[in-house]
Amino acid sequence: MKYSIFAVVMAGCLSVGAMGSAKADDACLAAGRLTQAVGSVMVDRGNGFVPGVIGTSLRGGDKIAVRGQGRAVVDFGDDRTLMVPASTTETIRVPGCGMLQTNASGISPTVGTFGMLAIAGATAAAISTTDSKSGTVFFPVSP
Repeated sequence: MKYSIFAVVMAGCLSVGAMGSAKADDACLAAGRLTQAVGSVMVDRGNGFVPGVIGTSLRGGDKIAVRGQGRAVVDFGDDRTLMVPASTTETIRVPGCGMLQTNASGISPTVGTFGMLAIAGATAAAISTTDSKSGTVFFPVSP
């Protein structure tokens, strides 16, 4: 009984953590603006490269290329900027965000949440099948 209660508490904690990570991913979806374009700057928002114009809205997963000498700066607000140096092509990752970005990796916060819930359920099942006296794991089998 003690292990079952512990398993339920553990699953609840992991679920809350999963919801928190989904909310954190919302910041990674923020749009930035091209605030500086020195030299030949090109942007690709999924439809091929076009000349970068100051004020262009860009999101994680978009590409930005600086051809030859120059640089580009994308501002995401809250002191989060991305600088692309000369002769570089980069896929935009919002500064301060982890690897889970919907546009860049194809993983949405919803998928991440359900993944964490699955892990929590598996952990709860494993803990609840432990014999409290000997610490051995048992799996009930029907007759």
